[in-house]
Amino acid sequence: MGTLPIELITEILDRLPVESLLRFRCVSRRWRSTIDSPRFVKSHLSRSVESSTNLSLFLRHSSSLYCLDLGSLRSVVEMNYPLMCYSDQIKVLGSCHGLLCISNAADDVVIWNPSTRKHKFLPYSAVEVRRASAFSVCVYGFGYDDGNDDYMLLRLVQLVTEPIESEVSIYSLKNNAWKRLHDMPYSLVYPRKMGVFACRRLHWIMTRELVSDSANLLVAFDFRIEDFKLVDQPDVIDNKLDMDVAVLGGCLCLSINDNHMGVDVWIMKDYGLKESWAKLFSIPQSEVARPLGFARPLAYSQNGRQVLVRQDSKNLVWYHLETKCIKKVNISGMPSSFEAEICLRTLVSVDDYGGITKKRQQQLEEKENRNKRDDFLSVGFKLVL
Repeated sequence: MGTLPIELITEILDRLPVESLLRFRCVSRRWRSTIDSPRFVKSHLSRSVESSTNLSLFLRHSSSLYCLDLGSLRSVVEMNYPLMCYSDQIKVLGSCHGLLCISNAADDVVIWNPSTRKHKFLPYSAVEVRRASAFSVCVYGFGYDDGNDDYMLLRLVQLVTEPIESEVSIYSLKNNAWKRLHDMPYSLVYPRKMGVFACRRLHWIMTRELVSDSANLLVAFDFRIEDFKLVDQPDVIDNKLDMDVAVLGGCLCLSINDNHMGVDVWIMKDYGLKESWAKLFSIPQSEVARPLGFARPLAYSQNGRQVLVRQDSKNLVWYHLETKCIKKVNISGMPSSFEAEICLRTLVSVDDYGGITKKRQQQLEEKENRNKRDDFLSVGFKLVL
């Protein structure tokens, strides 16, 4: 390939998986420079998003994180993540463009690319709102602000009280800093559900009042205006039933769960247009041997005829859109219960943005400590003199 023009080589490299590209960086300085260039990274990312290729499925169980290729779904690989684990628990806060955001019980948060193994720890940010121990909840949402080319993490801390009291903060990877936003007038329905990033916004199921029969609201956080807005739901659904939000093929989805009848999955084909809501499929309770519970769509199959669905944190199933048949997915080494997160395999690097690695953070702290020691010694010498 040495005789080929660099433009053609770049075009070929752009179609390869990340694993191959990481190996090919060793071919020559020219290839390494090409693969590492921000222009190539963005081009490869765009092609992966458009073709729905280079997708991985991450499964979290307690303190363990597993990964498998979505194209094969054959066996899981346990991942070594760059985070200390306390109390035998980690949380997956979200994924975007190949970056996975995770945290531990000590509220350490890291943004990590599992493909390149590069990561950055977020600076600590204290919660200012009045804490009430078990009566407070904290959720996150991780996404991308395309207007500013920045990856953002939103933190929502809420007290389970009337009137609703909350604190909203947002972290910018480019600025490596948190900032406080104005409070939010809605209440979380599911206090452990992280925000779903779809169509440049984060989404949660919320309500206006903390009462059992209150209607569910679909609420979105827009990075451009840094505010929460309501998203119209389909008119025909019962918004007092159990409801979950998801993303499928880049489109926003709603799962409506009727414990007696089953689950209906709706998809918003044109974001923001209420009339574009359409029922994608239904899973009757009679089709499964156990209570169906929540059914969250995760991804389309490569031919687009099936949808991979997580059933009540216990099973993965394929739903065939044409035959309406359900097939359980059996994977070697899969945990008995899990959370699932789709993540692209990309070359997106946290080093291209602001922030500091943990090693660099330690170096800065050591330098600061040396300066303090030198200042102390200097003052001591002056006192002696």
